[in-house]
Amino acid sequence: MVTERIQLRRLTMLALLTALAVVLRVFKVIPIPNVQPVTDIIMIVTLTLGGGFGIILAALTMILSNIVLGFGIWTIPQIFAYIGCVLTVILVAKILPLKKHLLLQVTLAVFLGYEYGFLVSFGMTIYGGLPAFLAYWVSGLVFNTYHAVGNFAFYLVLYKPLTLALQRYERVI
Repeated sequence: MVTERIQLRRLTMLALLTALAVVLRVFKVIPIPNVQPVTDIIMIVTLTLGGGFGIILAALTMILSNIVLGFGIWTIPQIFAYIGCVLTVILVAKILPLKKHLLLQVTLAVFLGYEYGFLVSFGMTIYGGLPAFLAYWVSGLVFNTYHAVGNFAFYLVLYKPLTLALQRYERVI
């Protein structure tokens, strides 16, 4: 009975976080391409609730938001790119005291904007080899910069309230 209740609470939290990320990806807060708080939400969730939660949130966010935005050859690379970002957060958190230093977290959030774009571009090699990767990556550098700058700004806004809410949720379970 207790285990079922905990599983239901975790599933509910996952549903709420997924809905938040999807809505903020589909209905842009700021009308600039690639500027949305999804990467920051996924990073904060990964740091607070763990890598498994972050990976599931990342995959669900991309699948559900692409139902609205449109599926295409980019969908699978997008999912894997966000999973790569989650794995980067996990790795950096093991090497550095990431949870204790906001500056490190913000720096990583900025880096993830570029990493995400690189990994999506790399995923396009499946369809067109190295020329496709280079074309996607070079043409996306400006958008990756928008993503990175957006991550910087959104992280500073979201860090405290989202972290506190997730920590409170963890204490209740």
